[in-house]
Amino acid sequence: MAEPTQDAVIVRVRDVTPRVREMVLLPSAQTISFVPGQWISLKLPVGERPPLNRAYTMAEPETPSGELVLAFDRVHQGLGSEYLYSLKPADRVTLSGPYGNFILPDPPTDDVVMIARYTGVVPFRCMLRRITAHPLSRSITLILVSQSLSELPYHEEFLELAERVPTFRYESLLPVIPAVSREDAEIQSTLDLWNALFRDRRDVMPMICGTKAFVRPIREQLRKLGFDRRNVRVETYD
Repeated sequence: MAEPTQDAVIVRVRDVTPRVREMVLLPSAQTISFVPGQWISLKLPVGERPPLNRAYTMAEPETPSGELVLAFDRVHQGLGSEYLYSLKPADRVTLSGPYGNFILPDPPTDDVVMIARYTGVVPFRCMLRRITAHPLSRSITLILVSQSLSELPYHEEFLELAERVPTFRYESLLPVIPAVSREDAEIQSTLDLWNALFRDRRDVMPMICGTKAFVRPIREQLRKLGFDRRNVRVETYD
C-alpha cells in the first residue's frame, strides 16, 4: 500500500540562529494530529532518485489552525537542507506522517532530564511548550549542548521559561574543544554536568536527542550508573 501523502503550503519562515531555520507549514488536505516528540517526513524533489525523504520533528504542539512548525539546521552541501532553505512562503512541499514514539508520558511520573545536542532540542521544545502551559507535577531539567552561544536554538526562550516556571531548570553547555574530537568534548561536558546534578539519583527519566555519536555513549554511561537501558529514551537525527 502506498504511503499516504499530502501537499502543504509554506506559511512563513524565520531564522532561529544563523544556521537553524523555522518553517511553518499548513497541510492542504487533512489536519495532522500528533504528540510532541513525533515527526513528519518531507518528500523533496532533489537527489539522484527523488523524492528525497527527510524527517523533521515538530517544534511546537498542535495548533487550532493545523499549522506545523518545523526547525532544521543548514548542513553544508546537504541536499535536503539546502533545498528547504531555498523555499519561501507560498511554495509547497509534500509530506507524510506523523511517526515516532519519542514522547513524554502525560503527565510525567518521574522527574525528567532532557539532554539535547544542537537541533536535538526541537522535540523537547515541543514537549515543553505543551506541558508548561499548566502547573508541573514533576521537575524538568533541560541540558542543551552546542558549539557556540549563537547556535543554541531557542536559548532566550528557555532562559525565560526557567525564570517563569519554578519546576523547570535550563542548563546550556558550550564545551571547550581540547585535543580530542568535538563529540568527545560534548559528551564529557554533559556527563560532568549529569554527575554534578544527579550523581546519586536513579529516580529520574533521562531523554536524549542528538547524533548517534553523542547519544549512544551517554546512554551507555547511564546504563553503567544503574539505569535500565530501556528506561533511557533516545532519538537520533543522523
